[in-house]
Amino acid sequence: MSELFTVGADWQRLPSNAASAKRLGALAINLPLAIAATVGTGLLAEWGWPMWLVAAAGVAWTIWRVVRAGRWTRSFAYLEREQDLLITAGLWNKQFSAVPYGRMLSVEVQSGPIARLWGLASVEIVTASMASNATIPAVTAETAAGLRDRLIAAGEAQALPL
Repeated sequence: MSELFTVGADWQRLPSNAASAKRLGALAINLPLAIAATVGTGLLAEWGWPMWLVAAAGVAWTIWRVVRAGRWTRSFAYLEREQDLLITAGLWNKQFSAVPYGRMLSVEVQSGPIARLWGLASVEIVTASMASNATIPAVTAETAAGLRDRLIAAGEAQALPL
């Protein structure tokens, strides 16, 4: 089954600090939400057992997201080929995408505050079809810059004539 989501070549993986950045992002988002939900439930339920249930669910969900970040990072890979970019990802729902360079409209590089803290950036490929857009998350800034330049060059070289 794994051969369905790979092509026998050297896939590029995300750097090891991508998992740490993803874990920090999960904590930064989930903990405030869990606290707000707990306080809100406490105010509505007069600080009774529903509040503790919501607190336990919030903590469990946050722990799940933090633990899962490492597996998610290890499941992601991409491969630059001559005609297209291949991307595979997913823990439960595996995905395999091929993005032809000739269909690319733009390449965007983004880096939020947590990603910048770890020296990471994401590369997003926008294509003529929304269904084939792709993102390579959490690569090093140097890798993102090189990938951006190679994708732009490949897209220009293989662009369909107007």
